[in-house]
Amino acid sequence: MYRRTRRAVITSLLVSSVACGGAVVLAPSAGAAVPAASCTVTPSADGTSVTISGEGFTAPRTLNDGESTVPLSVDATGHFLLKRFQKNVSYTVLAVNEDQNFTFVNCRVVKAPNPQSPQPTPKATPQNSRDDRAQGRQAGGEAGRAAAASSCNTRPKPDKGQQHSAAYWQAWTQAANRAFNQVCGR
Repeated sequence: MYRRTRRAVITSLLVSSVACGGAVVLAPSAGAAVPAASCTVTPSADGTSVTISGEGFTAPRTLNDGESTVPLSVDATGHFLLKRFQKNVSYTVLAVNEDQNFTFVNCRVVKAPNPQSPQPTPKATPQNSRDDRAQGRQAGGEAGRAAAASSCNTRPKPDKGQQHSAAYWQAWTQAANRAFNQVCGR
């Protein structure tokens, strides 16, 4: 009985030292900077599926959903992208080899895009900027030459259906009149 107890103690010490040694091997050295691996689960807007994306991984990897494990296709840059129809599941990315960093990474769930939310508004046109005036001069010059080429009796009119600043329209008008006058000899 004493021998069995001693064998059990020695075996457990050996197993724990191997396990601790394995943990030390998996941890990066103090001076080495290892990029972080991350995994994100994004539900679809209609709620029928999720998109799982990851970065910072080394191949081979598997994805576990609590019931099954499937291989992941990790590209050379460490990214993967996958669509699944199991929505209310916790996903985990697992390492296949023991010497890989980040042996398991739990995927973080983000909010689904709201189809009812307004789309981002386009960037406002710059007011009285140098670039805006330059664009107005260029467009006005082209419009003035085109109007003169068709008839010297009709001056060009700006199409104010387009959204531009006052500086743009002022530069457009000046350039259009100048180009029209040059072509028509006025």
